[in-house]
Amino acid sequence: MLELLAPAGSMESVTAAVQNGADAVYLGYGDFNARRNAKNFTHEEAAAAVSYCHLRGAKVFLTLNTLLTDRELPGAARVAEEINEMGGDADLGVARMLRQVAPDLHLHGSTQMTVHSLDGVKQCADLGMTRAVLSRELSRDQIEYICANAPIEIETFVHGALCMCYSGQCYLSSLIGGRSGNRGSCAGPCRLPFEANALPEGKPGRLHHLSLKDNSAIDKLDKLQELGEASAK
Repeated sequence: MLELLAPAGSMESVTAAVQNGADAVYLGYGDFNARRNAKNFTHEEAAAAVSYCHLRGAKVFLTLNTLLTDRELPGAARVAEEINEMGGDADLGVARMLRQVAPDLHLHGSTQMTVHSLDGVKQCADLGMTRAVLSRELSRDQIEYICANAPIEIETFVHGALCMCYSGQCYLSSLIGGRSGNRGSCAGPCRLPFEANALPEGKPGRLHHLSLKDNSAIDKLDKLQELGEASAK
């Protein structure tokens, strides 16, 4: 079964997503999510979003999916407990600790885990996760194979600006921008123009060599529906 999951940066976005048919939304909450630079939800706002969505049959996923240091784990545990109390449907990452402090939460393996193979999906299942978010670099054929053989749910991106680095493995932002994309503070260096040594004739010296076009969902929804049906069998 195909589930339409939409990001939401505000209560207005939550309302728009649900009213236009989204089955679920995901929110940035707390200090340890990859939407760290976006406008994240306060505890009161997140609780209101959960209540709004659940009354209308939609799910809410709250993100906890950046690289953490040892000293940050107690803070992440507090965030997980708050998510558990407000009735969030899933949480992303830090699996072992979350199992201890919020055992009732469903866990999803974030794209930050660089899950790009069936073995990676099976490892997520072994860790107690109910869904794996596949790396954005995978082809349709690779996604189809994983969906057909995965023991847990599969989530994949169908729209959005695609990073030129492997999901969860970017060090370019830290090197050039002084901010880590793996810590939720991507400086977006792959959107910048770069100068190449060898350029096609007649081209200017500075081009956006690393900036990929949006991955449009329009021509992929039918195929994704087929993949969802295959994985449910």
